[in-house]
Amino acid sequence: MNLNNLHSLITGRWFIDKAYSQSLLPSLYSILNGKLTFSAPDKPTPEAFIFSVNKSLVSASSFDNETNKDNYVLVVSLKNPIYKYNQECGPRGTKSKQQIMSRYESDPNCKGIVLDIDSGGGQVSGTPEFHDFIKNYSKPVVSYTDGMMCSAAYYIGSAAKHIVANKRADAIGSIGTMIHFVDMTGYYEKKGAKVITEYATKSTDKNKDFEDLLKGKPEGYIKNELDPITETFHADMNSARPNLNSEVLSGGTYNAEVSLNNGLIDEIGTLQTAIDKVFSLAKSNKNNTQLNNSKKNPMSKLNVPLIEAVIGASFSEGETENGIILTDEQATALENRLSENDTTIATAETEATTSSERITELEATNTTVTTAIQNALATAEVEGAATMSNEEGITALSNLVAEYGAADGAGVTNNLKNNGIAEDNANVIGGIDVSAAMNN
Repeated sequence: MNLNNLHSLITGRWFIDKAYSQSLLPSLYSILNGKLTFSAPDKPTPEAFIFSVNKSLVSASSFDNETNKDNYVLVVSLKNPIYKYNQECGPRGTKSKQQIMSRYESDPNCKGIVLDIDSGGGQVSGTPEFHDFIKNYSKPVVSYTDGMMCSAAYYIGSAAKHIVANKRADAIGSIGTMIHFVDMTGYYEKKGAKVITEYATKSTDKNKDFEDLLKGKPEGYIKNELDPITETFHADMNSARPNLNSEVLSGGTYNAEVSLNNGLIDEIGTLQTAIDKVFSLAKSNKNNTQLNNSKKNPMSKLNVPLIEAVIGASFSEGETENGIILTDEQATALENRLSENDTTIATAETEATTSSERITELEATNTTVTTAIQNALATAEVEGAATMSNEEGITALSNLVAEYGAADGAGVTNNLKNNGIAEDNANVIGGIDVSAAMNN
């Protein structure tokens, strides 16, 4: 075990069940005294298994997904203390688990993941990150436990779409944060080392909470370090499990039946139950995707016969998820038709302009005619002329002409002599006395 991992064991903050952490102390004591060593096993425990649709279970390391044609579920084991990084000759870290899941995410035959969990928790570092990774995973993830799913292990498992617990599961929950701190000063001094710690004059707050913890004053460390981590833990749980009973956030652990009632899990069942649920969720996701695609791309149902007549094909023949694919010939046909339409529109606009100019000319002519008619009516002293239309004015003038003509025809026609003056009735023409006009 390298020094960094050893340091994280001794001083790190933990999402871990108390009893589970106590069970690790003898191993830690043996490590510190050099009495416990690790050696790589001849056959390391597989990190993941493949469960195919034909019910066969094989190690992921011996599975060839390039030649495989069957649908399958990847079963990822979390059955050790949770660490961010791989432990030398020990459990794989959450970073490694994410890499395993990522390798299978692009395989269409992999329908999803089952997290097979039996762990009392582990380090804070890396746990929320793994939680987010699972929530954003593109395939269905289902968590299963037949033992413990506590603290960090529950934090990770809660991000799944569905949680299944065996009816004999040991403990579920332990939502909270703790520090399991070992003051190593006495150990090093016993070995002959002298531990000296000094801070710069202006670094009065550096490591203050930790130094107070060493002095038996944990309040600052709890308030400033542990409490914010727990608030985030609770917020993530309420987001991932909206039906979670708030009472379980205090850190208690529960059996499967009580966990189901409190919203910690969704179902009591077996590993096979969890695997079947992945297949079910994958099928449901596929149906929803097809439905959404049909809503986003209803081209085959469009009633557009004019466009289809131009391209010489129905939309359904070239339909894709993102729209319609046109051939070069179809695109050219549409371009030519649009060009023809542009020409037709331009011609119509020109004709409309010419018509507008002709209308203006006619309106001017109409104004001239109206003025002439009004002047004639005024000269003839026709009553109500100002309100007459052109048609009414012409009718009135026509009537006057007829009236004057009739009156003129009723009088005696005389021969004019002596410079145009008639011998008889010389002063009357058409019944009108014109003598005054003549004298003037």
